Amino acid sequence: MAIKLIKDHSSQPSESGIKFIYNKSFNTSKALMLYHPSDFPSFDFSGSYMPEDYTKDISRRMHYAGFHFFNELNVCRKNYWEKAYFDLRNFVFEGNRKLVFKAVNKWAPMRFMADDNSSNCNIVLIQAIAAFNPWKGIRFSTYAFTCLMRALSRINYKNTAEKMVQCESLDHLFGNNFDFPGSSSVPVSHTNSLAVLYTYFSKDCDILDEREKLILFELFGLGDKPLTSLEEVGKLLKLSKERIRQIQFIALEKLRKVLIPNNVV
Repeated sequence: MAIKLIKDHSSQPSESGIKFIYNKSFNTSKALMLYHPSDFPSFDFSGSYMPEDYTKDISRRMHYAGFHFFNELNVCRKNYWEKAYFDLRNFVFEGNRKLVFKAVNKWAPMRFMADDNSSNCNIVLIQAIAAFNPWKGIRFSTYAFTCLMRALSRINYKNTAEKMVQCESLDHLFGNNFDFPGSSSVPVSHTNSLAVLYTYFSKDCDILDEREKLILFELFGLGDKPLTSLEEVGKLLKLSKERIRQIQFIALEKLRKVLIPNNVV
């Protein structure tokens, strides 16, 4: 079998989603004895976490299976190594799944979203298993828990930003001191504020492009329209929710520059 030499400890993704870490021991005569996918002792970890040494042993076998899958030319053998890789990865996942519950319960700001967070963290845990290097002196539980807490932090930031934007009305966001073209800035009422704001959504105004106008109209319920979520606007324009959020921030920034005196937010 032709073996491709891969740089030590490099991660190699494949077309099937397999990602492994190469170790030079894979090319030794004892490799199959050390890392055979099915040749490891059974252990009952149902009442606790999978032991650290056991987790590392299964992880090494998983990466070895990924290495063989990457280099195998025979279709039947390739399928064997692919199945072995995912079976071992799932085994490590089940043995360490309690890390997800520990992280979600520890993240106090988002306990009310525990179910959603658990689903997101399951994906993060799978990614951590694929990226973990069992040949280094790092505990898997420490590595994976850090990945989970960082993911929860990112999710919390994203959700908080989305809620803040969705809860603000445009006139409140910009304040009442609008800068009228050709005149000095003067206080205006709520009604007049919106009237001035609507001028920037007319066809004759090119500060915002048509897509930006549509997105702000939908998200903020302008023109007596009901509020629309980022996801719903994304479906309308066939864009991702994250892309809608990005366009929204760009459009708001354009309006801030012309509506707020001296560009002070």
